[in-house]
Amino acid sequence: MAVGLQRATIFAIKKETTAGDYLPPSASAEFVPLRPGNTLNFEPEQLESDELLNDIGASKSFVGKESVSGSHSAYLKHSGVEGQEPELGVLYESIMGTKTVNATEYVTGAGSTVSQIAVADASNFEIGQALLIKDSAYGYQIRNVASKSGNNLVLNFKMDNAVGSGKSLGKAITYKPAAQGHPTFSTTKFLGNGHAIEASAGNTVTELSITADANGFGEVEFSYQGTKYYFNPITIDGTNKFIDFVDDGGTKSASVAEKIYKTPIELADAIQTALDDASTETMSVSYSNVDGKFTIASGSTVFELLFSTGTNAANTIAPMIGFSGVDETGAQSYTSSFAQQYNSLISPSYDNADAIIIKGAELFIGTASDNICVCAQSVSVTISKTVEDVDCICEETGVKEKIPTARSVEMSVTCVLNKYDAGLLDALLKNKGISAMLNAGPKAGGNWLAGKCFNSYVQNCTVASYTTSGDSFIQAEITLRGFVTTTSKDLYLNFV
Repeated sequence: MAVGLQRATIFAIKKETTAGDYLPPSASAEFVPLRPGNTLNFEPEQLESDELLNDIGASKSFVGKESVSGSHSAYLKHSGVEGQEPELGVLYESIMGTKTVNATEYVTGAGSTVSQIAVADASNFEIGQALLIKDSAYGYQIRNVASKSGNNLVLNFKMDNAVGSGKSLGKAITYKPAAQGHPTFSTTKFLGNGHAIEASAGNTVTELSITADANGFGEVEFSYQGTKYYFNPITIDGTNKFIDFVDDGGTKSASVAEKIYKTPIELADAIQTALDDASTETMSVSYSNVDGKFTIASGSTVFELLFSTGTNAANTIAPMIGFSGVDETGAQSYTSSFAQQYNSLISPSYDNADAIIIKGAELFIGTASDNICVCAQSVSVTISKTVEDVDCICEETGVKEKIPTARSVEMSVTCVLNKYDAGLLDALLKNKGISAMLNAGPKAGGNWLAGKCFNSYVQNCTVASYTTSGDSFIQAEITLRGFVTTTSKDLYLNFV
Protein backbone atom coordinates (compact mmCIF):
# COMPACT_ATOMS: atom_id res chain seq x y z
CA MET A 1 0.00 0.00 0.00
CA ALA A 2 1.49 3.33 -1.05
CA VAL A 3 -0.38 5.35 1.60
CA GLY A 4 0.26 4.91 5.32
CA LEU A 5 -2.41 5.23 8.02
CA GLN A 6 -1.30 7.88 10.50
CA ARG A 7 -3.65 6.73 13.25
CA ALA A 8 -1.86 3.36 13.31
CA THR A 9 1.47 5.01 14.17
CA ILE A 10 3.13 3.93 17.43
CA PHE A 11 5.92 5.73 19.25
CA ALA A 12 8.64 4.62 21.69
CA ILE A 13 11.04 6.54 23.94
CA LYS A 14 14.14 4.89 25.42
CA LYS A 15 16.66 6.36 27.84
CA GLU A 16 20.18 6.23 26.41
CA THR A 17 23.23 4.80 28.12
CA THR A 18 25.60 6.98 26.09
CA ALA A 19 24.40 10.30 24.66
CA GLY A 20 23.76 9.96 20.93
CA ASP A 21 23.91 6.15 20.75
CA TYR A 22 20.55 5.21 19.26
CA LEU A 23 18.61 2.55 21.16
CA PRO A 24 15.54 0.98 19.54
CA PRO A 25 12.70 -0.10 21.84
CA SER A 26 13.22 -3.42 23.60
CA ALA A 27 10.17 -3.55 25.88
CA SER A 28 6.46 -2.92 25.48
CA ALA A 29 6.48 -0.38 28.34
CA GLU A 30 8.80 1.92 26.34
CA PHE A 31 5.92 2.86 24.04
CA VAL A 32 3.84 5.93 24.86
CA PRO A 33 0.49 7.13 23.47
CA LEU A 34 0.51 9.71 20.70
CA ARG A 35 -1.66 12.76 20.21
CA PRO A 36 -2.06 14.89 17.07
CA GLY A 37 0.82 17.28 16.58
CA ASN A 38 3.65 14.91 17.48
CA THR A 39 6.56 15.98 15.27
CA LEU A 40 10.14 15.03 14.46
CA ASN A 41 12.08 17.36 12.18
CA PHE A 42 15.45 16.77 10.57
CA GLU A 43 17.12 20.15 10.15
CA PRO A 44 20.64 19.94 8.69
CA GLU A 45 22.62 23.14 8.46
CA GLN A 46 23.19 24.28 4.89
CA LEU A 47 26.72 25.49 4.13
CA GLU A 48 26.55 27.98 1.30
CA SER A 49 29.46 28.08 -1.13
CA ASP A 50 30.50 31.53 -2.35
CA GLU A 51 32.36 30.25 -5.41
CA LEU A 52 31.71 32.30 -8.56
CA LEU A 53 31.12 30.06 -11.56
CA ASN A 54 30.63 32.59 -14.34
CA ASP A 55 26.96 32.95 -13.50
CA ILE A 56 24.73 34.91 -11.13
CA GLY A 57 23.24 31.65 -9.84
CA ALA A 58 24.26 30.14 -6.52
CA SER A 59 26.91 27.46 -6.23
CA LYS A 60 25.99 24.09 -4.76
CA SER A 61 25.37 24.14 -1.01
CA PHE A 62 26.48 21.37 1.33
CA VAL A 63 25.09 19.68 4.43
CA GLY A 64 26.95 20.85 7.53
CA LYS A 65 25.98 20.24 11.13
CA GLU A 66 23.01 17.91 11.55
CA SER A 67 20.25 18.70 14.01
CA VAL A 68 16.95 17.18 15.06
CA SER A 69 14.00 18.79 16.81
CA GLY A 70 10.73 17.31 17.96
CA SER A 71 7.65 17.83 20.06
CA HIS A 72 5.42 15.50 22.02
CA SER A 73 2.08 16.42 23.53
CA ALA A 74 0.35 14.29 26.12
CA TYR A 75 -2.22 14.31 28.87
CA LEU A 76 -0.97 14.91 32.39
CA LYS A 77 -1.18 11.65 34.32
CA HIS A 78 0.58 9.33 36.74
CA SER A 79 1.27 5.65 35.98
CA GLY A 80 -1.73 4.50 37.99
CA VAL A 81 0.57 2.61 40.37
CA GLU A 82 1.91 4.32 43.49
CA GLY A 83 5.70 4.37 43.48
CA GLN A 84 5.94 3.61 39.75
CA GLU A 85 7.15 6.22 37.24
CA PRO A 86 4.69 7.60 34.67
CA GLU A 87 5.31 6.39 31.12
CA LEU A 88 6.78 9.77 30.15
CA GLY A 89 9.20 9.65 33.07
CA VAL A 90 12.32 9.87 30.91
CA LEU A 91 11.07 13.16 29.41
CA TYR A 92 10.44 14.70 32.83
CA GLU A 93 13.87 13.51 33.95
CA SER A 94 15.49 14.93 30.80
CA ILE A 95 14.19 18.47 31.41
CA MET A 96 14.75 18.42 35.18
CA GLY A 97 18.03 16.54 35.37
CA THR A 98 17.52 13.78 37.91
CA LYS A 99 14.87 11.84 39.83
CA THR A 100 14.13 9.81 42.94
CA VAL A 101 11.70 6.92 42.88
CA ASN A 102 10.45 6.33 46.41
CA ALA A 103 9.44 2.68 46.47
CA THR A 104 9.11 2.52 50.26
CA GLU A 105 6.30 4.19 52.14
CA TYR A 106 7.10 5.67 55.55
CA VAL A 107 4.74 6.86 58.28
CA THR A 108 4.44 9.83 60.61
CA GLY A 109 5.82 9.79 64.11
CA ALA A 110 4.53 11.47 67.22
CA GLY A 111 4.61 15.24 67.57
CA SER A 112 3.57 16.47 64.13
CA THR A 113 2.09 19.98 63.85
CA VAL A 114 0.27 21.83 61.09
CA SER A 115 3.64 23.09 59.81
CA GLN A 116 5.83 20.01 60.07
CA ILE A 117 5.67 16.24 59.96
CA ALA A 118 7.55 14.17 62.51
CA VAL A 119 9.18 10.99 61.14
CA ALA A 120 11.48 8.33 62.52
CA ASP A 121 14.32 9.20 60.14
CA ALA A 122 14.28 12.37 58.01
CA SER A 123 17.15 11.04 55.87
CA ASN A 124 14.54 8.91 54.07
CA PHE A 125 13.11 12.13 52.62
CA GLU A 126 14.52 14.96 50.53
CA ILE A 127 13.77 18.60 49.82
CA GLY A 128 11.08 19.04 47.21
CA GLN A 129 9.60 15.59 47.70
CA ALA A 130 5.81 15.48 47.76
CA LEU A 131 4.07 13.86 50.71
CA LEU A 132 0.66 12.30 50.27
CA ILE A 133 -0.42 12.55 53.90
CA LYS A 134 -3.03 9.83 54.36
CA ASP A 135 -5.09 10.92 57.33
CA SER A 136 -8.71 10.02 56.65
CA ALA A 137 -9.88 11.98 59.71
CA TYR A 138 -9.05 15.27 57.98
CA GLY A 139 -8.84 14.15 54.35
CA TYR A 140 -5.69 13.22 52.46
CA GLN A 141 -3.41 16.20 51.82
CA ILE A 142 -0.47 16.83 49.51
CA ARG A 143 2.43 18.94 50.71
CA ASN A 144 6.12 19.25 49.86
CA VAL A 145 9.18 19.03 52.06
CA ALA A 146 10.51 22.60 52.16
CA SER A 147 13.32 21.85 54.62
CA LYS A 148 14.28 19.46 57.40
CA SER A 149 14.84 20.13 61.08
CA GLY A 150 16.18 17.09 62.86
CA ASN A 151 13.63 14.36 62.16
CA ASN A 152 10.92 16.85 61.32
CA LEU A 153 9.89 17.60 57.74
CA VAL A 154 9.06 21.30 57.45
CA LEU A 155 6.16 21.76 55.02
CA ASN A 156 5.94 24.31 52.21
CA PHE A 157 2.35 25.23 53.16
CA LYS A 158 0.74 24.49 56.51
CA MET A 159 -2.13 22.06 56.91
CA ASP A 160 -5.48 22.79 58.49
CA ASN A 161 -4.95 20.13 61.16
CA ALA A 162 -1.98 18.32 62.64
CA VAL A 163 -1.84 14.61 61.81
CA GLY A 164 -1.37 11.85 64.32
CA SER A 165 1.33 9.19 64.35
CA GLY A 166 1.33 6.15 62.10
CA LYS A 167 -0.11 7.96 59.07
CA SER A 168 1.30 6.88 55.70
CA LEU A 169 3.13 9.46 53.59
CA GLY A 170 2.88 8.02 50.07
CA LYS A 171 5.49 6.95 47.52
CA ALA A 172 6.48 9.98 45.47
CA ILE A 173 8.25 10.02 42.12
CA THR A 174 10.26 13.24 42.41
CA TYR A 175 11.90 14.93 39.41
CA LYS A 176 14.58 17.29 40.68
CA PRO A 177 16.51 20.18 39.08
CA ALA A 178 20.17 19.62 38.29
CA ALA A 179 22.88 21.70 36.68
CA GLN A 180 24.31 18.82 34.65
CA GLY A 181 23.94 15.12 33.95
CA HIS A 182 20.58 15.37 32.20
CA PRO A 183 19.84 12.01 30.55
CA THR A 184 19.33 11.79 26.79
CA PHE A 185 16.91 9.53 24.97
CA SER A 186 16.17 7.89 21.64
CA THR A 187 12.82 8.04 19.87
CA THR A 188 11.40 5.52 17.40
CA LYS A 189 8.24 6.24 15.46
CA PHE A 190 6.72 3.36 13.52
CA LEU A 191 4.77 5.39 10.97
CA GLY A 192 1.54 3.56 10.28
CA ASN A 193 3.17 0.64 12.15
CA GLY A 194 4.52 -0.83 8.94
CA HIS A 195 4.79 2.08 6.52
CA ALA A 196 8.15 3.55 7.58
CA ILE A 197 10.37 4.09 10.64
CA GLU A 198 11.55 7.50 11.77
CA ALA A 199 14.03 7.65 14.63
CA SER A 200 16.33 10.03 16.46
CA ALA A 201 19.07 9.90 19.09
CA GLY A 202 20.90 12.20 21.48
CA ASN A 203 17.66 13.97 22.41
CA THR A 204 17.23 16.26 25.40
CA VAL A 205 14.03 18.07 26.41
CA THR A 206 14.49 21.82 26.02
CA GLU A 207 11.02 22.96 27.11
CA LEU A 208 8.20 21.50 29.15
CA SER A 209 4.86 23.27 29.38
CA ILE A 210 2.15 22.03 31.74
CA THR A 211 -1.33 23.50 31.29
CA ALA A 212 -4.10 23.15 33.86
CA ASP A 213 -7.34 24.82 32.78
CA ALA A 214 -10.34 24.45 35.07
CA ASN A 215 -12.69 21.64 34.00
CA GLY A 216 -10.36 20.50 31.22
CA PHE A 217 -7.65 17.89 30.82
CA GLY A 218 -4.30 18.55 32.38
CA GLU A 219 -1.96 18.70 29.41
CA VAL A 220 1.78 18.63 28.91
CA GLU A 221 3.88 19.59 25.89
CA PHE A 222 7.53 18.56 25.50
CA SER A 223 9.94 20.11 23.01
CA TYR A 224 13.27 18.42 22.45
CA GLN A 225 16.44 18.60 20.37
CA GLY A 226 18.66 15.75 19.22
CA THR A 227 21.88 15.04 17.35
CA LYS A 228 21.03 12.16 14.98
CA TYR A 229 18.18 11.28 12.64
CA TYR A 230 17.35 7.96 10.97
CA PHE A 231 14.84 6.94 8.33
CA ASN A 232 14.23 3.18 8.10
CA PRO A 233 17.48 2.46 9.99
CA ILE A 234 19.23 -0.92 9.85
CA THR A 235 21.64 -2.06 12.56
CA ILE A 236 24.68 -4.03 11.51
CA ASP A 237 26.85 -5.56 14.23
CA GLY A 238 29.03 -8.61 14.83
CA THR A 239 26.05 -10.97 14.54
CA ASN A 240 24.96 -9.99 11.04
CA LYS A 241 27.79 -8.30 9.14
CA PHE A 242 29.26 -10.98 6.85
CA ILE A 243 28.76 -11.86 3.20
CA ASP A 244 30.48 -15.05 2.01
CA PHE A 245 30.58 -15.28 -1.78
CA VAL A 246 32.27 -16.90 -4.78
CA ASP A 247 33.53 -15.01 -7.83
CA ASP A 248 36.01 -15.80 -10.56
CA GLY A 249 38.80 -15.43 -8.03
CA GLY A 250 37.42 -18.09 -5.68
CA THR A 251 35.62 -18.14 -2.31
CA LYS A 252 35.82 -14.92 -0.33
CA SER A 253 34.27 -13.12 2.62
CA ALA A 254 33.25 -9.50 2.98
CA SER A 255 32.66 -7.75 6.30
CA VAL A 256 30.31 -4.76 6.40
CA ALA A 257 31.20 -1.98 8.83
CA GLU A 258 29.31 -2.20 12.12
CA LYS A 259 27.00 0.76 12.73
CA ILE A 260 23.39 1.85 12.65
CA TYR A 261 22.79 2.86 9.04
CA LYS A 262 20.57 5.90 8.75
CA THR A 263 18.85 4.66 5.57
CA PRO A 264 18.81 1.41 3.56
CA ILE A 265 20.59 3.29 0.76
CA GLU A 266 23.49 4.06 3.09
CA LEU A 267 23.67 0.35 3.94
CA ALA A 268 23.67 -0.58 0.24
CA ASP A 269 26.66 1.72 -0.28
CA ALA A 270 28.47 0.11 2.66
CA ILE A 271 27.82 -3.41 1.35
CA GLN A 272 29.25 -2.44 -2.03
CA THR A 273 32.33 -1.00 -0.34
CA ALA A 274 32.81 -4.24 1.62
CA LEU A 275 32.46 -6.37 -1.55
CA ASP A 276 34.82 -4.12 -3.49
CA ASP A 277 37.39 -4.48 -0.71
CA ALA A 278 37.14 -8.29 -0.84
CA SER A 279 37.02 -8.74 -4.64
CA THR A 280 38.67 -7.42 -7.78
CA GLU A 281 35.47 -7.95 -9.75
CA THR A 282 33.04 -5.14 -10.55
CA MET A 283 30.33 -5.20 -7.89
CA SER A 284 27.00 -3.40 -7.72
CA VAL A 285 24.68 -3.15 -4.72
CA SER A 286 21.44 -1.18 -4.80
CA TYR A 287 18.31 -0.63 -2.76
CA SER A 288 14.96 -0.15 -4.48
CA ASN A 289 12.85 2.75 -3.29
CA VAL A 290 9.92 1.11 -5.10
CA ASP A 291 9.77 -2.38 -3.61
CA GLY A 292 12.08 -2.16 -0.58
CA LYS A 293 14.46 -4.88 -1.79
CA PHE A 294 18.23 -5.11 -2.19
CA THR A 295 20.01 -6.27 -5.35
CA ILE A 296 23.59 -7.55 -5.38
CA ALA A 297 25.26 -8.01 -8.78
CA SER A 298 28.73 -8.80 -10.10
CA GLY A 299 30.48 -8.67 -13.45
CA SER A 300 32.15 -11.97 -12.56
CA THR A 301 31.36 -15.02 -14.71
CA VAL A 302 30.81 -17.06 -11.58
CA PHE A 303 28.97 -15.34 -8.77
CA GLU A 304 27.40 -17.05 -5.75
CA LEU A 305 26.22 -15.73 -2.39
CA LEU A 306 26.95 -18.37 0.28
CA PHE A 307 24.39 -17.27 2.86
CA SER A 308 23.83 -20.85 4.06
CA THR A 309 27.12 -22.70 3.54
CA GLY A 310 29.70 -19.93 3.91
CA THR A 311 32.26 -19.79 6.71
CA ASN A 312 30.34 -16.94 8.38
CA ALA A 313 26.84 -18.26 7.70
CA ALA A 314 25.93 -17.96 11.40
CA ASN A 315 26.53 -14.22 11.21
CA THR A 316 25.31 -13.51 7.70
CA ILE A 317 23.80 -10.21 6.68
CA ALA A 318 21.13 -12.03 4.65
CA PRO A 319 18.07 -11.53 6.91
CA MET A 320 18.88 -7.85 7.39
CA ILE A 321 18.59 -7.19 3.66
CA GLY A 322 15.67 -9.48 2.88
CA PHE A 323 17.33 -12.68 1.69
CA SER A 324 15.94 -15.98 2.96
CA GLY A 325 19.34 -17.28 4.04
CA VAL A 326 19.79 -20.00 1.44
CA ASP A 327 22.71 -19.91 -1.00
CA GLU A 328 22.07 -17.84 -4.12
CA THR A 329 23.62 -19.50 -7.18
CA GLY A 330 23.35 -19.69 -10.97
CA ALA A 331 23.17 -15.99 -11.79
CA GLN A 332 25.19 -12.79 -11.74
CA SER A 333 22.56 -10.72 -9.99
CA TYR A 334 20.38 -11.53 -6.97
CA THR A 335 17.44 -9.60 -5.54
CA SER A 336 16.21 -10.21 -2.02
CA SER A 337 13.02 -12.18 -1.59
CA PHE A 338 11.49 -9.98 1.07
CA ALA A 339 10.96 -6.24 1.30
CA GLN A 340 12.12 -4.34 4.36
CA GLN A 341 9.63 -4.55 7.21
CA TYR A 342 8.77 -1.43 9.20
CA ASN A 343 6.29 -2.71 11.76
CA SER A 344 7.23 -3.06 15.42
CA LEU A 345 7.98 -6.57 16.62
CA ILE A 346 6.98 -5.46 20.11
CA SER A 347 3.36 -4.80 21.03
CA PRO A 348 2.97 -1.57 23.03
CA SER A 349 1.59 -1.57 26.55
CA TYR A 350 0.47 1.68 28.12
CA ASP A 351 0.02 2.81 31.70
CA ASN A 352 -3.34 1.97 33.19
CA ALA A 353 -4.07 5.54 34.26
CA ASP A 354 -6.65 8.11 33.26
CA ALA A 355 -5.78 11.66 32.30
CA ILE A 356 -6.16 14.15 35.14
CA ILE A 357 -9.21 16.43 34.95
CA ILE A 358 -8.55 19.84 36.49
CA LYS A 359 -11.21 20.14 39.15
CA GLY A 360 -10.93 19.65 42.89
CA ALA A 361 -7.34 20.80 42.43
CA GLU A 362 -5.26 23.06 44.70
CA LEU A 363 -3.14 26.12 44.00
CA PHE A 364 -1.32 27.76 46.91
CA ILE A 365 0.83 30.86 46.41
CA GLY A 366 2.73 32.74 49.08
CA THR A 367 4.42 31.69 52.31
CA ALA A 368 3.86 28.70 54.59
CA SER A 369 0.86 30.39 56.22
CA ASP A 370 -0.94 31.07 52.91
CA ASN A 371 -2.84 27.82 52.54
CA ILE A 372 -6.02 29.16 50.93
CA CYS A 373 -6.64 27.69 47.48
CA VAL A 374 -6.34 30.34 44.78
CA CYS A 375 -9.48 30.34 42.62
CA ALA A 376 -7.72 30.00 39.28
CA GLN A 377 -9.28 29.54 35.89
CA SER A 378 -5.98 28.62 34.28
CA VAL A 379 -2.50 27.67 35.49
CA SER A 380 0.56 26.91 33.40
CA VAL A 381 4.08 25.91 34.38
CA THR A 382 6.85 26.28 31.81
CA ILE A 383 10.41 25.03 32.19
CA SER A 384 12.87 26.10 29.52
CA LYS A 385 16.37 24.68 29.20
CA THR A 386 18.97 26.32 26.96
CA VAL A 387 21.35 23.85 25.34
CA GLU A 388 24.59 24.27 23.42
CA ASP A 389 26.05 21.98 20.77
CA VAL A 390 29.33 20.29 21.58
CA ASP A 391 30.76 20.46 18.06
CA CYS A 392 33.23 17.69 17.25
CA ILE A 393 35.23 16.99 14.09
CA CYS A 394 35.25 13.27 14.96
CA GLU A 395 31.47 12.94 14.84
CA GLU A 396 29.66 11.95 11.65
CA THR A 397 26.98 14.55 12.33
CA GLY A 398 29.46 17.20 13.50
CA VAL A 399 27.92 17.24 17.00
CA LYS A 400 28.94 15.06 19.94
CA GLU A 401 26.06 16.02 22.22
CA LYS A 402 23.97 18.89 23.53
CA ILE A 403 24.71 20.21 27.01
CA PRO A 404 22.44 22.39 29.17
CA THR A 405 23.67 25.90 29.92
CA ALA A 406 20.66 27.61 31.53
CA ARG A 407 17.21 26.90 32.97
CA SER A 408 14.20 29.14 33.56
CA VAL A 409 10.94 28.41 35.36
CA GLU A 410 7.72 30.38 35.02
CA MET A 411 4.21 29.88 36.35
CA SER A 412 1.34 31.84 34.82
CA VAL A 413 -1.98 32.13 36.64
CA THR A 414 -5.34 33.57 35.66
CA CYS A 415 -7.50 33.82 38.77
CA VAL A 416 -10.39 35.62 40.43
CA LEU A 417 -9.30 38.96 41.86
CA ASN A 418 -10.43 38.88 45.47
CA LYS A 419 -11.55 42.10 47.07
CA TYR A 420 -9.02 43.46 49.59
CA ASP A 421 -6.27 41.03 48.50
CA ALA A 422 -3.07 42.94 47.77
CA GLY A 423 -0.60 40.27 48.88
CA LEU A 424 0.84 39.27 45.51
CA LEU A 425 1.06 42.85 44.28
CA ASP A 426 2.92 43.70 47.46
CA ALA A 427 5.26 40.76 46.81
CA LEU A 428 5.92 42.20 43.35
CA LEU A 429 6.68 45.67 44.68
CA LYS A 430 8.99 44.31 47.37
CA ASN A 431 10.58 41.62 45.17
CA LYS A 432 9.67 39.19 47.92
CA GLY A 433 10.57 35.52 47.57
CA ILE A 434 7.52 33.24 47.83
CA SER A 435 6.49 29.70 46.87
CA ALA A 436 3.75 28.12 44.77
CA MET A 437 2.24 24.64 44.73
CA LEU A 438 -0.20 23.04 42.28
CA ASN A 439 -1.85 19.73 43.17
CA ALA A 440 -4.15 17.91 40.76
CA GLY A 441 -5.67 14.47 40.47
CA PRO A 442 -8.78 12.42 41.12
CA LYS A 443 -10.35 11.94 44.52
CA ALA A 444 -12.61 9.39 46.16
CA GLY A 445 -14.59 10.36 49.23
CA GLY A 446 -12.69 13.65 49.27
CA ASN A 447 -9.30 11.91 49.42
CA TRP A 448 -6.59 12.08 46.75
CA LEU A 449 -6.15 8.73 45.00
CA ALA A 450 -2.62 7.36 45.41
CA GLY A 451 -0.77 6.63 42.18
CA LYS A 452 -2.90 9.06 40.18
CA CYS A 453 -1.97 12.57 41.32
CA PHE A 454 0.46 15.29 40.23
CA ASN A 455 2.29 17.95 42.25
CA SER A 456 4.29 20.94 41.04
CA TYR A 457 6.28 22.84 43.66
CA VAL A 458 7.96 26.14 42.78
CA GLN A 459 10.14 26.42 45.88
CA ASN A 460 11.48 29.90 45.17
CA CYS A 461 9.82 32.50 42.97
CA THR A 462 9.05 36.17 42.66
CA VAL A 463 6.02 37.89 41.18
CA ALA A 464 7.21 39.10 37.77
CA SER A 465 3.94 40.69 36.60
CA TYR A 466 0.47 41.46 37.94
CA THR A 467 -2.35 42.67 35.68
CA THR A 468 -6.10 42.93 36.17
CA SER A 469 -8.31 41.64 33.34
CA GLY A 470 -11.62 39.92 32.62
CA ASP A 471 -14.79 40.53 30.60
CA SER A 472 -17.54 39.09 32.81
CA PHE A 473 -15.78 39.13 36.18
CA ILE A 474 -12.60 40.74 37.42
CA GLN A 475 -9.51 38.59 37.17
CA ALA A 476 -5.82 38.90 37.89
CA GLU A 477 -3.12 37.77 35.46
CA ILE A 478 -0.06 36.79 37.49
CA THR A 479 3.35 35.62 36.36
CA LEU A 480 5.71 33.95 38.83
CA ARG A 481 9.37 33.46 38.00
CA GLY A 482 11.44 30.78 39.70
CA PHE A 483 14.93 31.30 41.07
CA VAL A 484 17.61 29.34 42.90
CA THR A 485 19.71 30.21 45.93
CA THR A 486 22.92 28.72 47.24
CA THR A 487 20.86 26.30 49.34
CA SER A 488 17.56 25.76 47.51
CA LYS A 489 16.18 25.20 44.02
CA ASP A 490 13.44 26.60 41.83
CA LEU A 491 11.11 23.73 40.88
CA TYR A 492 10.21 20.14 41.70
CA LEU A 493 7.73 17.88 39.90
CA ASN A 494 6.12 14.97 41.71
CA PHE A 495 3.75 12.13 40.95
CA VAL A 496 2.11 10.64 44.06
